[in-house]
Amino acid sequence: MRVAVIGTGWADTVQIPAFQAGGLEVVGVSGRRQSRAQEVADAHDVAVATDDWRDLLSLECDLISITSPPALHLEQTQAALQAGKHVLCEKPLVLNGQEATEMAHLAEKYPDKLTLVDHELRFVPARLKAKELLEQRIIGRVLTINVRIARNMRLDPDRPWSWWSDASQGGGILGAIGSHAIDGLLWLFANVYEGDTSLADALTIRGATLGQVYPTRRDRDGVEQPVTADDIVSATFSMGSTVGTMLIHGAASDEAIDLLTIRGTEGTLVLDNSLKLYLGKGRTALKEYVTMLPGSVPNRFRANPFAAGTVLLAEAFADASDDASTPLTQHPRLQHAATLQEGVSVQHHLDRIRALANAK
Repeated sequence: MRVAVIGTGWADTVQIPAFQAGGLEVVGVSGRRQSRAQEVADAHDVAVATDDWRDLLSLECDLISITSPPALHLEQTQAALQAGKHVLCEKPLVLNGQEATEMAHLAEKYPDKLTLVDHELRFVPARLKAKELLEQRIIGRVLTINVRIARNMRLDPDRPWSWWSDASQGGGILGAIGSHAIDGLLWLFANVYEGDTSLADALTIRGATLGQVYPTRRDRDGVEQPVTADDIVSATFSMGSTVGTMLIHGAASDEAIDLLTIRGTEGTLVLDNSLKLYLGKGRTALKEYVTMLPGSVPNRFRANPFAAGTVLLAEAFADASDDASTPLTQHPRLQHAATLQEGVSVQHHLDRIRALANAK
């Protein structure tokens, strides 16, 4: 499968090399500056570099991967589908639920094309096993869920202002990291039921607060710019009778943390950085439930669940593309990929968090 990539940030550090490790051929890359696009292309032996993403649409490729700022996603997805390409779109999907619904209606006109959201963590073995165990009710009825994520990416006051600090462009940690957390809840609990209702369908955001670390940042020209996007997210939620809390801290000064703790009537399940899974039955101590990344994931990506997941997603794309017996849109190797409809659902939950936070 041949892929062209819009964007030179995440695409450079992770996505292009991970795609290549997973068996995809990256044939083009675009960036806002030609020099930067060429730099990325040269670093990864990509043939075409351009400062106009529209140039990629005429390439001989099967898939367009969109890693640009969210404010551009709707236009770029529409153009890629119209050009006859499959689409993999980064999260946050778009700016709001209205745009997400518009994108979904657009994609319905192209039923033979994939329009997927890049929630690559779904392909990490520890997450797949956690989903399986939850569906087996191994910890009984789920009582509480706690999402706790801490990073230091927004701590440095000298980090330059960019679209990441601009809410109007889709910046902020809620969209960048919170979208993964919400998608994880919806995917992990899609087939876990309370009565006739899945816990995923019952997800309701109850309260939220958004915070910022610094009110302004200097852009690359040294000009002070207002920070309008969030650096910290706190939310409470319910899934039926299950009680949930979420704290995502983008400016933590201590060690990085990414824990999903699920407690039930018969035990506890913990996902640590999406790479390790722990299970405690009854009142016994947590023990690692060993899962292994495949040997095909390069060593440099094995400590990063997003990078490892991207390699595994690429392998799924490659396998599905090589199998001519089943249409790509129906291939079982892509059964865990996040659909556009699932992305719409995540976007509406993000909107709800923002609305509750802004109402205070």
